[in-house]
Amino acid sequence: MDLEEIFWGYIPILIAIVEIIISLNIWRKKKNFRNGILTFLIILINGFTLYILIQIFNGAWATYTPHIGIGISTILFLFQWMRKLKN
Repeated sequence: MDLEEIFWGYIPILIAIVEIIISLNIWRKKKNFRNGILTFLIILINGFTLYILIQIFNGAWATYTPHIGIGISTILFLFQWMRKLKN
């Protein structure tokens, strides 16, 4: 296992999975339209990101697109999490 694989592959995969799980738990506890839309977007972006990262591990050409997707979904996730703390 290479250190590059850990930083550019396994850590983003872990971040994406954790964001999906916590976002689903927030939506399960507070079911409203805003949480539903944010959860849907987080699952959609992170699902696409996970698909690309798995393809990269299987030999596809490396790209920075999954890391941009994780950055965008992290912003959405933080917005959802801060709204949960506020209410």
